[in-house]
Amino acid sequence: MSVASPLSTQQVSELVMANRAIRAPYYRADHDEGVRFTDLEKGLQWGADVVPALIDLFWVAEDTRDDHPDGWVGFARHWRGATLRVEFDLFSELDDSEPILVVNAISGREGQEAVVDEAFGEIELPEQVPTQQEWEERQKRYQAARRNDTTDGSAAVRAYIAALPGWKREVAARFDDVVQHAVPNVRRAVKYHQPFYGIEAEGWFAAFSAFSKHVKLSFVCETYLEPVPPSGTGPERQALDLKETDTMDEEQVASWIRQAATDPGMGW
Repeated sequence: MSVASPLSTQQVSELVMANRAIRAPYYRADHDEGVRFTDLEKGLQWGADVVPALIDLFWVAEDTRDDHPDGWVGFARHWRGATLRVEFDLFSELDDSEPILVVNAISGREGQEAVVDEAFGEIELPEQVPTQQEWEERQKRYQAARRNDTTDGSAAVRAYIAALPGWKREVAARFDDVVQHAVPNVRRAVKYHQPFYGIEAEGWFAAFSAFSKHVKLSFVCETYLEPVPPSGTGPERQALDLKETDTMDEEQVASWIRQAATDPGMGW
């Protein structure tokens, strides 16, 4: 499926069910200031709320903000009665026919017949509200699609890296390059909301995650690496934390990657 403009709610659903949706590194789940939904006050969750909403958006339009050239906004009715507003970008590459849907934020809106949005004005709501059972069934279909997906997730990892800001994006891109050169047959995937690297049918051997002041490069191995990386609490959690002012020793990182790849510490 290639996405044409304007984007349809059906196309969004198809991308999600094709396992081409990820959570952005700095994804937000909140409510508008001053808006309170008693039934949702514990927070909106990715699997339980965002994914079922994306599968059944009733309205979608391009983001009107100048700093979101690839951005979109969609609305869905929640089974608890609230309306969910989902912000996402479409990351596409010339060699990839289907884009990756990168969800940046989800928030609540109140209203029974219509909601008022700061960017799009008044939006009429559909009369039909999904049941809790329908909502949970969407989530189950998505989880089944994810389990059955055997394609390489390189596009999703590149989309994740592109969503990182400034120096963190540069560190992540360099790490990705080092992994590719050290293990040419590497498989990629975004799991647990962070990029992972593995060898098919053998396991995952590396990952990275971005924090407020550093990027953590993790080596997932059954045994300790040589020399032992400076961070971590066990063989499967050995890591190197890089701050903005740090320089990556690519030769040493490549050595750790090759060692971890010979003995992956996380099952496929």
